[in-house]
Amino acid sequence: MFGKRRRGFLREAIQQSQDVELNTLQQELARKQERVADLELELFDARTDLRRFEAEVEVRLGPSQRRLAELERQVLQARRQAARRAQWGARADSPDFTIDPVEQFERTWRRDETLEAVPPKPIEDENTRAEVKALYRKLAKRFHPDLTIDPAEKDWREGVMTEVNQAYAASDLAALRALDKRPDRSVELAPKTRDQILTEIAAEIKRLDRLIPQIEGELRMVIQSASLQLKLEATMARRQGRDLLGEMASELRVEIARFEAELASLS
Repeated sequence: MFGKRRRGFLREAIQQSQDVELNTLQQELARKQERVADLELELFDARTDLRRFEAEVEVRLGPSQRRLAELERQVLQARRQAARRAQWGARADSPDFTIDPVEQFERTWRRDETLEAVPPKPIEDENTRAEVKALYRKLAKRFHPDLTIDPAEKDWREGVMTEVNQAYAASDLAALRALDKRPDRSVELAPKTRDQILTEIAAEIKRLDRLIPQIEGELRMVIQSASLQLKLEATMARRQGRDLLGEMASELRVEIARFEAELASLS
């Protein structure tokens, strides 16, 4: 009985291998699965790198940018006060003096947007960073949920990929190495008819056809973002031996000093 069943499965497998329509669909599905996996990997990688860069920008420029914005507000207020003094004399400094309606509006609705600087992340050496990226790509190719059409397998892979993404975002090389040692899941799939297989593959191809443009659009938005453009400029400057963020910080300090001097002269 067992031998007959095994021969039946073998015969079905041979028939499927000779099925041109099925093979064509499977090849198309494999190409689209690979495309989705590559796009999502690129998108996640870009977003993770961008978050690291934005954290560096916040640490190096954020406090100065907020200080400059506050000084600009104070200088604008001091200029208005000086203009009122020029028009109304000393009584413009009296608390009973009716202030400008524009200033009243700003005082009423202005919000305190002071933020604490994000603590700097430890600098990674290039070899470690390269190994982290290489391991992440390897694990994404092994465990990406879109590389299978079995629902149970997808659920399991999504759990593993969550761990992989978290380890990569944290640059946790030890966690990535441990995940690399994890065995692939062994699943015994119930036999399916040719029509069932064709239907499942066709449905998955349609889903991926809808998914691919969405991911491409998200990737374009990241690539075209102002933060990524600044990151690219900073990378190019570093290759030329320049520190672009350091230059920007110096420019901010000059502007801060200029506004502080003007504020002192108006006081």
